[in-house]
Amino acid sequence: MRRTPRSQTPLGVGSKGGAREAADLVISPRLLLPVEPHNEVLEGMSIVLRDGAIAGLGERDEVLAEHPNARHLVLARHVLMPGLVNAHGHLAMTLLRGLGESEPLDDWLNETIWPLEARWMDEDFVRDGTRLAVAEMIATGTTTASDMYYFPETAALACRDAGFRLQASFPLIDMPNAYSTDFDECLTKGLALHDRFRDDNLITTCFGPHSAYTVEPKQLRRVAMFADEIDADVHIHLHETEDEVEDARRSQGGTWIRLLDEIGLLTERLQAVHMTAVDDAEIDLVAERGVRVVHCPHSNMKLASGICPVTRFLDAGATVGLGTDGAASNNALDLFAEARLAALLAKTTDADATVLPAADILAMATIGGARTLGMDDRIGSIKVGKRADLIAVDLNHPAMQPINDLHAALVHADAGARVTHTFIDGQCVYDDGVWCTLDVEEALAKAASWRRRINGD
Repeated sequence: MRRTPRSQTPLGVGSKGGAREAADLVISPRLLLPVEPHNEVLEGMSIVLRDGAIAGLGERDEVLAEHPNARHLVLARHVLMPGLVNAHGHLAMTLLRGLGESEPLDDWLNETIWPLEARWMDEDFVRDGTRLAVAEMIATGTTTASDMYYFPETAALACRDAGFRLQASFPLIDMPNAYSTDFDECLTKGLALHDRFRDDNLITTCFGPHSAYTVEPKQLRRVAMFADEIDADVHIHLHETEDEVEDARRSQGGTWIRLLDEIGLLTERLQAVHMTAVDDAEIDLVAERGVRVVHCPHSNMKLASGICPVTRFLDAGATVGLGTDGAASNNALDLFAEARLAALLAKTTDADATVLPAADILAMATIGGARTLGMDDRIGSIKVGKRADLIAVDLNHPAMQPINDLHAALVHADAGARVTHTFIDGQCVYDDGVWCTLDVEEALAKAASWRRRINGD
């Protein structure tokens, strides 16, 4: 651990000789892990929050002297770090947690999940499931998530009401469902969603074609055209299993990655989820095109879908973020746990204990996820000017001590259970076991009600 030398102290706390704006809050943690510009642990630092942003960062005595009247939060046992970024999920599927246990992917989708969604899916389901998911995520350190699910406007409003940052990937699928009758209706609703939240501080939108095998190539071409027109990203399940890729070879004469490249979707706009069944040439092509990859190890392992070759993507220069997928296939939304599994899985599959060290996997869970979602100019690290999306982890627990390596402690010692404070856009949404923006008792009661209805109790 090191203390920032005086000559290197950032001067965002105020300008010498000029009037200084009042801070909303000064936070003084035991340790600070900014992730950028260097993923190093700092001591003796304080951070200034103002108008939802990080307004200053410097040595504690200097910061407090510059802001003597600010509210001051002392976190003497904690590390303060950027909030985690869950780069792929289906939030409302928390209400389906544990259903279809131990079923393979095709059976899980066709015999369990899709029939349940056809029976129960509506706006109430999405609202209640999303609130439950947000409660879980903010209590375990996640401050931003990408959600691909039906009724995205309902999910977006639930997240905004809870003060939670969301990328709403509006669904695009050819099959009739509770949300839409066909692709055109999906697209019309999605573009209206984009217009509604165009200037929202917490909600961003992107195109969410479910997969290349559920959306016709001609429709994917339209997605590429509209994404360019409105300057939006595209979030898609891609190469999730070997069977999916083999089906593409039979039906399309090539893989889905090759098809997306031909129709102009394999670009820097694309957020490609899963990517377990890829060869070396496809990895190089994905990296060359600037595609961003989302790794969901828990879900892929539980459904026996395959293993994303993360280190090969990183070696090729691709951006990689972490996602939990939905609670129905995980069963948790704890991104610290996802980071731990991703690190261990890479070491095992590569037969190399040196790959994906704890510092790198924490970067993947924070700034890596932010880059994957195109939000790294706003979130993912503690830098002056970025939004104040922060979490505090209590280190004063036998499972965390002694702190010989903070990065390792955060990745390998159940840090999600030690989160005590979560700030999003400068607002404290979770304060030492208290959800400040959510009625958790109501969320739990709604979840219990849905369990009884779904199971016929």
